[in-house]
Formats: sequence, structure tokens, C-alpha cells
Amino acid sequence: MLQQSIEKKRAELLLKAKHYGFGAKETLTCSIELDELIIAYQENRLPGLRH
Repeated sequence: MLQQSIEKKRAELLLKAKHYGFGAKETLTCSIELDELIIAYQENRLPGLRH
């Protein structure tokens, strides 16, 4: 499910931020991926949100 993917990506993001720093490419890429998962989750729960 998307919720599990979001939690997994959030944990990955925190690890990358600790290891590389918040401004590192690896961290920012992971953050964008998390954003996309959250948007997909919101669109699933609230159809028409972004339309």
C-alpha cells in the first residue's frame, strides 16, 4: 500500500539526511520521491484534489 511505501521512504529520507546532509543530491532526490508518494496517496484518498 501507499502508506507503507510512504513510511519506508520517510525512514530512508531521514537516514540519507543524517548521512549526506539535508542539501545533498541523494537526500533531495529521496525527498522528491517521498513528495510524489504523498501526492499519489492524497489523490487516492481525495479524488479531484489536483484537478
